[in-house]
Amino acid sequence: MRGENSANNADMAEKLITSKRFLPYFCTQFLGAFNDNVYRYAFAILITYFLAKDSQGVMVNAALIAFILPFFLFGAIAGQLADKYEKAWLIRKIKLAEIIIMLCGCVALYFQNVYAMLGVLFLLGAQSAFFGPIKYSILPQHVGDHEIVNANAYVEAGTFIAILLGQILGGALGEKLEYLNYLMFSIVGFAVIGWLSAGLIPKAPAASPDLKLSLNIPKKTVEIIQMARRNDKVFKSILANSWFWFVGSVILTMFPIFAVDVLSGNPKVAILLLATFTIGIAGGSLACAWISRGNVEVGLVPIGGLGISFFAWQLGRSEIPASDGLRTLSEVLVTPGAPWAIGTLIFIAFFSGLFIVPLYTYMQTRSEESERSRVIAVNNILNSLFMVAAGGLGILLVSLGFDVLQIFKIVALLNLLVTFYIIYQAPEYILRLISRFLMHCLYRIRRENWRHVPTEGPALLVCNHVSFFDPAILMGELPRPGRFVMWHEFYDLPVVGRLFRWLKSIPIGNSRNRPELVDFAFEKISSELEAGNLVVIFPEGGITRNGEINRFQPGIDKILKRNPVPVVPVALRGVWGTWSSRKRGRALGGLPTAFMRKITVVAAEPVPPEEASRITLFEQVKELRGDHK
Repeated sequence: MRGENSANNADMAEKLITSKRFLPYFCTQFLGAFNDNVYRYAFAILITYFLAKDSQGVMVNAALIAFILPFFLFGAIAGQLADKYEKAWLIRKIKLAEIIIMLCGCVALYFQNVYAMLGVLFLLGAQSAFFGPIKYSILPQHVGDHEIVNANAYVEAGTFIAILLGQILGGALGEKLEYLNYLMFSIVGFAVIGWLSAGLIPKAPAASPDLKLSLNIPKKTVEIIQMARRNDKVFKSILANSWFWFVGSVILTMFPIFAVDVLSGNPKVAILLLATFTIGIAGGSLACAWISRGNVEVGLVPIGGLGISFFAWQLGRSEIPASDGLRTLSEVLVTPGAPWAIGTLIFIAFFSGLFIVPLYTYMQTRSEESERSRVIAVNNILNSLFMVAAGGLGILLVSLGFDVLQIFKIVALLNLLVTFYIIYQAPEYILRLISRFLMHCLYRIRRENWRHVPTEGPALLVCNHVSFFDPAILMGELPRPGRFVMWHEFYDLPVVGRLFRWLKSIPIGNSRNRPELVDFAFEKISSELEAGNLVVIFPEGGITRNGEINRFQPGIDKILKRNPVPVVPVALRGVWGTWSSRKRGRALGGLPTAFMRKITVVAAEPVPPEEASRITLFEQVKELRGDHK
C-alpha cells in the first residue's frame, strides 16, 4: 500500500512540476527569491567583513528590519490588489519594478554606501510585500485540491534552494570588493529573466473584482486582520506561521556571527551553514508532502516545533575550539565539534519544513476564495511584525552581551513553550498523526475511493465495527479530524479517557443505564454537524462477535432528521481475526497476532440525506465490505 501510494504521489508531483500552469509560476517565484538573496547576502558579507565590521551585529539586524518592515506597511494594499485584479498581470508589473529597484541597487553598490544599500533593501521588501499575497493565493487557482500539498512543498523547497543559491552567489560576489561589478550585472540580469518567465504564467481571474481599494493603511490593516480573525482556525495557523518566522529570523540572522565567533570561519563557512539549512528545509518540505499523501496534515506542525527546539538547544551547546585566525572551509570541517554543529542545523531545517508546509496549505485551502489574497496579506503583515520583533530581540540580546550560543538556547526554550501551547490548543491533530503511525506499524493499510470523504463541510461517516482499533484506523486515514461517537465507559478509563476527550469524541450510553448521555450525545452530534465538522459513528452499536455486520440502530435516522447532511458509507476489510477483534472470543487477549495484515478502508460516494436511512446505509456498507471480513 505504501509503495503504491508513494508511486502515485511521485507521478502526480512530476506532472505538476512540468505543467504549464505551475512551472512558469515556480520559476518566477524561484528567481525572485534567488535575486533578493543575492543582494541581501552580498550586503551582509560586505558589512560583516568590509564596510561595518565594528557594528556588524546591529547592522545585520537593521538589514532584516529594512527588508521586512514593508510587509507591514504595504501588506493591506497588496492584499486588496491581489484580490481585485488578475494575478498574472500583477506579477508582471511587480517583476518590472524589481528591475528598476536592482538598478538603484547598482548605484548604491557602486558608491559603497551602507545606508543607500539599506534603502534598496527596503524597496526590495516592498516589492516582495506586493508579490507575497499573490504567491500563495494564485496556487489554488492553478492546481487541484489533490495537488496543493505537493505544490506548496515544491514552493517551500524551491524557495529555500533559491535562497541558498542566491546567498552562495551573493556571498561569493561580496567576498571581494573588486567583484562588485559582477554583482551589479547579476542582480539586474536575473531580474530581467524573472520578468520574462512571469510573462508565461497563465491568467488567474480576480477573486473580488468589485472590491473598493483603500489607501488608508492603518484602517485597512485593522480591517483585514479583523476579517481574517473571523476564521479562527485559519487565524491561528497564521499566528503559528508568524511565530516560525520569528524563530527562523533569529537563527538565520545569527549565521554570519556564528560562522565568525564560534566556528572562526571565513565567508565560505557562512555559506556552508546556509547550504546545510537549505538542504534540510527542502528535505523537510518534500517529506511533508510524502507523509501527508495529499491531505493537509496539521499534526506535523507540533512535531516540527519539538524538533526545532531540541536541535536549536543542541546547537547552543556547541563546543568548538577557538582559533587565532579565520579557518578555511576545509579546516572547519575537520575541527572537533564543527560537523556536529552543522548536522544540527540540517535537523533544525528539516523540522522547519514539517512545520511550515501544512500551515501555508491550511491557509490556502481553508480561507474563502474571495478573501484569500487578503488572508495571505494578513499572514505577511503578522510575519513582518514577528520578524521585526526578532530583529529587535537580536539587537537587544547582542547589546546585553549574550553570545550567539546563548541566543540559540533562548530561542529553543521560547519555541518549546509555543509548541506546547499549539499542542494544548489542538491536540487532535498530533494524535491523529500518532494514530496513523501506530496503525501502520501494526497493519498494511490501503485506502480505496478515499476521495469521497469530504475535506470540509458537515458530513456523517458510517462504518462497520469489527475491532477496538477501528477508531484508531479511521482516525489516521481521515483527511481531517473526525468526532467519534463511542461508548461512555471508555471515558472512565484513566489514560485512554483523557485521549478521547482531547480528540473531542462524543460519549454515548443507552436509555436503560445512562439516559442522560443519550440526549447529550445527540445534542453534541448536532452541534458538531452545525459547526461543519465530520462525525463518525458505528451504527451497529457494538463490535461484531462473528465477523458479520449487525443491523444498524435507529439513532442514525434521528441524527439525519435533525441535521440533514451527506452520509459517507465506509467499510473496513480484513480486520476480523486481528488481535483487537473478537474472533478468538476476547479482544486484546493473549499475545498480539496478525501483524502487518492487509487491511482496506473503502468509501462510497456520499449519500444525500433525503436518500439515507439505517436500512439503505446498512446495505451499502455490507456491499462495500463484500466477502472480505
